[in-house]
Amino acid sequence: MIKKFAFEMSRLMTRRQFGLAATAMALNIWPVARALRAAAGAGTEIRFATALRATFQSAAWIGTEAGIFRRHGIEVTFATLEAGGPQALAGTLRGEWDFCHTGDVPIVEGVLQGQDPVLILTPTELHEGVFVMARREITKPEQLAGARIGAVDAKGQFGRAIGPWLQQWGVSASVVSLGSFQAIYAALGAGKVDAGYLPVDLRFRGQNEFGWNVLHALPTGTGGIVTTRRFITAKRGIVAEVVKGFVDSIHLFKTQPDIIVPLLQRFLQFSDRKGLEQLHAFYVPLFRTVPRPTFFSEMQRLKDTFSKQYAAVQKLQPEDLYDSSFVDELDRSGYIQRLYSGKTN
Repeated sequence: MIKKFAFEMSRLMTRRQFGLAATAMALNIWPVARALRAAAGAGTEIRFATALRATFQSAAWIGTEAGIFRRHGIEVTFATLEAGGPQALAGTLRGEWDFCHTGDVPIVEGVLQGQDPVLILTPTELHEGVFVMARREITKPEQLAGARIGAVDAKGQFGRAIGPWLQQWGVSASVVSLGSFQAIYAALGAGKVDAGYLPVDLRFRGQNEFGWNVLHALPTGTGGIVTTRRFITAKRGIVAEVVKGFVDSIHLFKTQPDIIVPLLQRFLQFSDRKGLEQLHAFYVPLFRTVPRPTFFSEMQRLKDTFSKQYAAVQKLQPEDLYDSSFVDELDRSGYIQRLYSGKTN
């Protein structure tokens, strides 16, 4: 297999390029595939970070594992799959990675701080996909008084959303950062926290395994794929191919369950095949055929969130936060329509 692959690659390289690749292989400096790709000059490398390991943020990983981005000349490497929303965006703004999947709250705060994050694609519809789950004996929100509530990041999109909800019920509780949904699940199962927010991916598993109760549902799907305006200015063509790769990855998710379910199993690190099939079916209608960046008419909520911190928030417009030109062009060109009709030419 390796010899055949090397032979095919040698036909595409100069003699010097192939010699460099062969030398690197002999010295065991690079893995074989990476050596050959690098010598051939194949693929533009981009760095990506995901805030949460959850199905609604799985498109980047699925598209990478399925080879979709590579078909568009993009080699994706993942800095982290569970950075948390604020950290995912912060790394993008610092240039540690080029794109991230994060929620709407970090995007808005970044813009209000005078930075240049920009939403370029929103993969899923707004939906009840994250739930405040509590131990079996906690059946009412009032019972959370003095409780510890697990969050990926207490300052992230969902961590901050819990605060106003607790205020409505007159409950004082502490929200603690645990770093990942899996860590929340483990802490709640071990009794180290009294409640936690978990995605639909883990809701049913927790109900079946521990008898946990759903106390509240939080909307998910806001935010999406983010880069910076300076990256777009410098590498607009690359951003266009990345967006096209996401559109293709969403198409794969919606149309090829035989491919997607095993990939989801690896991404979520679940072993329950039936549950994964149910999860896939749940999300098929929620992944958006035309994933235009949007804030789902939540601008007033976002303005209210930051009104005490940033006076400029009242002048904020959706156009300050997103760039829809990449998805608009794919839609206008008929690319998406041809993709779903099976006509790729």
